[in-house]
Amino acid sequence: MSSINIQQKTDCQLIKGGARPSTQQLDPKGTFHVVHMRDGSVLLEEDVPNGIVDEGKDHLLGAVFDNETSWATWYCGLIDLTGYTALDATDTYDDIDQAGNGWDEYPSYTDGNNGDSAVTRPEWQTDAPSGESITNSTTSVYDITVNGTVKGLFIVGGTGGAVNKSDHAAVNNILWSTALFGSGDVAVLNGDQLKITYTISA
Repeated sequence: MSSINIQQKTDCQLIKGGARPSTQQLDPKGTFHVVHMRDGSVLLEEDVPNGIVDEGKDHLLGAVFDNETSWATWYCGLIDLTGYTALDATDTYDDIDQAGNGWDEYPSYTDGNNGDSAVTRPEWQTDAPSGESITNSTTSVYDITVNGTVKGLFIVGGTGGAVNKSDHAAVNNILWSTALFGSGDVAVLNGDQLKITYTISA
């Protein structure tokens, strides 16, 4: 009696381009356009990319997709070299000038968009979005009142006290983004002027 040996061979192939799970991220990007002026002359003009902090991203998702309150008014502030250690994605509005953030606000200016108020941060006055971007055609103006060094910039928003440089309470306020100057720290003198335009693109 003869035996028949039957073997079955199974091949497994990985085909490029086959269906596979994918993850896509909503990744908005922001850029500050900075002009530093002294006695009518431009000392510095540059574009500075920013990092959008976790608190800002959570606010964006909540306002768009979870019916949370969205803030109509936003303000741009300055980061001081004094006390600076680092920027971090976990920085929050509540920790401005507090131990939780590695930086403090530079307050020594008057708000050129608000009658040279010594109290307020210049508003980031946005135009309607267009071409997947939103920006301010009205430049935020800072009239420097004390010699110092500015390390970077930030954007905050809310219906609480976000308009005021002295306010750091998280109720109805958030930190959206932070950035450092690309060319290095900016030494400012009394009488200097900083002009800021900020654009977010999706």
